[in-house]
Amino acid sequence: MNAVHPPAGTADDSGAAPRYRLAVVNLMPQAEIYLDYMERVLPPGTEVRWIRVRDHAYRSSDPDILSATHRYYDESAVDECDALLLTGAAVDIDPDLTAATYWDEIVRTLRDADGRVGSIAGVCWGAQVLGKVFYDIDKEHFPAKVFGVLEMTNEAPGHPLMRGLDDRYWLPHSRYARMEPDGFGKAVADGLLVPLDRCEEAGHTTVVSADGAHLMLQGHQDYPTERLAQEYHSAVEKGRATSLPLNYDPDRPVNRWRANNRAFLAAWLELAAARKRGLAPKPPAGSGASQQL
Repeated sequence: MNAVHPPAGTADDSGAAPRYRLAVVNLMPQAEIYLDYMERVLPPGTEVRWIRVRDHAYRSSDPDILSATHRYYDESAVDECDALLLTGAAVDIDPDLTAATYWDEIVRTLRDADGRVGSIAGVCWGAQVLGKVFYDIDKEHFPAKVFGVLEMTNEAPGHPLMRGLDDRYWLPHSRYARMEPDGFGKAVADGLLVPLDRCEEAGHTTVVSADGAHLMLQGHQDYPTERLAQEYHSAVEKGRATSLPLNYDPDRPVNRWRANNRAFLAAWLELAAARKRGLAPKPPAGSGASQQL
């Protein structure tokens, strides 16, 4: 069982040290549900340190659970972690990435964590944030939301992150946008970014920096079986126009992505841990070793 934010350095119930340590900056609606999502998809023995942001109201989240499981960011939250993951957020429908009330805080957090952890990943909106913050790539909205389980082509089967994946595999999507193609194409041509997969409906989806420091997951390697069904039924109940998810029955959902996603995230944490071991220590941010962002 994955630990939910124990004190730094705490071993699991078996007495063994954690296999990996992952910090998660959680912006999800009903933030507490993401604890279960990570439990299902991360390698056993992964210690998760949950981080909340000050400039986000978390109105749909349980305040007691949030207070008990999440802390605010400071460098001590990540200095012992192998990797950091930025979740998706409910602001992804807004074409302006910087419009989120917590934009500046997220930028400061990512820039400070960069070099403290072996790798930073962003999911969905979080992936596009990484593209903007580290590569100055804007986002471009699709004519309609990409929603469903799409068949991906593995375009880099020799890459360490992709060796355990099938040549073609399924991946959940629930997004309005992608990294803007011209900026993305230039970053690829300049050797900064490596596209790992693609699909007909949404183009390149999973992208990693050439040095492995940044991972952009525009799909949802984090989603459990029922998540797309919950999103669909919630939209219907609220009277929002929505289409049925592609290749997925919201009344009888079937998981076709679990094994590949687990293999992918395990490979990412292994890569992040290896990079972490090779990083020079980063000095504290600002003037104080415990400065909070």
